[in-house]
Amino acid sequence: MSLIDRLHKRSLINPPHFLIHNCHYEVMMGSVAYAVNEDTSDMDVYGFCIPPKDVIFPHLKGEILGFGKQTNRFEQYQQHHIFDKELKRKYDVQIYNIVKYFQLIMENNPNLVDSLFVPHRCVLHITKVGGMVRDERKSFLHKGSWHKFKGYAYSQMHKMDNKDLKTLVELCNKYGIDEENLTDYVILENPELLKISDPQEQTFFQGIYKSCTKDEKLSGRFSSVKKFGYDVKFAYHVVRLLNEVEQIMIEGDIDLERNKEQLKSIRRGEWKIEDIREYFSKKEKELETIYLSSKLPYGPNEGKIKELLISCLEQHYGSLDQVIAKPDSLKNLLTELQNTLDKYSGRI
Repeated sequence: MSLIDRLHKRSLINPPHFLIHNCHYEVMMGSVAYAVNEDTSDMDVYGFCIPPKDVIFPHLKGEILGFGKQTNRFEQYQQHHIFDKELKRKYDVQIYNIVKYFQLIMENNPNLVDSLFVPHRCVLHITKVGGMVRDERKSFLHKGSWHKFKGYAYSQMHKMDNKDLKTLVELCNKYGIDEENLTDYVILENPELLKISDPQEQTFFQGIYKSCTKDEKLSGRFSSVKKFGYDVKFAYHVVRLLNEVEQIMIEGDIDLERNKEQLKSIRRGEWKIEDIREYFSKKEKELETIYLSSKLPYGPNEGKIKELLISCLEQHYGSLDQVIAKPDSLKNLLTELQNTLDKYSGRI
């Protein structure tokens, strides 16, 4: 039984009805997948499903692409902060339409690529279709991964040294505000409880607090910046992304757990922020050279990946002969037609 099915049976989520029995792949992501987690109470889950046939092929219900009102087709289901009281575990779930999943991995999106390369212990649910995709995971990799992973690493570098969080830490030290206060939403409703006398400082505090708590808890990030002077979570992701793309370009494969001890040391605050910057600078130069010598193709083999996608859809739906024209079949049909014309052309 898939995780989506289990959570739905316990009324913890209310996903699209078709999703409940059509998930083909679900895996644990995040720090658990990289073997650097301190506990497993929080679980990031990624995966893919296959929606109804007319979602993949909208012409089956009479829709003409680009004409009239277009259907809002399913691309992904996501729900955050799903709390399981029995297991005392929180889930963040993202389940993609198989087409979007293929597209993002073909573009070498780091998060989606990682989802195909998680260790077996992180696979929560897998069907025959899921196995077909996982078995061919190396086929998605190409040199374009360098540009994607580098871009993500740059983003993590920026988040690692968040100046607003540093200012927030300074304000909290100044006014004696601890982490417990930060996670209490009553602060937002009653800012006077903060006893911040300067209106500018009060406005800043509320603004940064709101932005930091919009998608995630502030306490962990605040604690890291207060203790180490920077956010160690984002720092370890910088190093992880560079290590992964190095494996991709040299080996055409990824072992997500290979550098776990190095990443754990960063999370423990054993690296200074200057060490992270130096590692990034050095690795970036090395990877530019590796990129030029890598034997991987410059881009994806779209034809091969499309064949895999069609095979997965046929495994799920059955024959697609009445839905799509396969290139080889079309070519054979044209050849037969030309032969027939040639045969009778002399009689006309």
